[in-house]
Amino acid sequence: MAIDTSKDQSKADISSNITQVGERLIQLCHDAAAFNAELKKLKPREVLETQLFLWDFLERLALEKGVSFSRADVTSRMVPTSTYQYNVGCNERLDYCRANICVYTNPVCASNKLRGTLDAIRQCISQLLG
Repeated sequence: MAIDTSKDQSKADISSNITQVGERLIQLCHDAAAFNAELKKLKPREVLETQLFLWDFLERLALEKGVSFSRADVTSRMVPTSTYQYNVGCNERLDYCRANICVYTNPVCASNKLRGTLDAIRQCISQLLG
């Protein structure tokens, strides 16, 4: 379900499409293989937008369930940025990777890293959904 991000498309349309993708991914949170297969259909910028959507959903879900869920609960499941950079042979500044600046300069690498982040978010959402 790739999203058309052409200049003709309005921000509202893009937001609506990201919402649809995000809702589909939430339905797939208990199935890591299906979740990852759906992610592979997305372009790097879409992966970034989806990450933002799912972070927001996770925060709302934790509040709704009355569960204390911190950012550290998610990041503890992720490969540290410095380790990721070392593993892929990246020489960019660490803050570029952490701030997702590379989604514009090296979109393939950035989207691969974001997929790891999304898997950590998926695990947390799955845990909260039970």
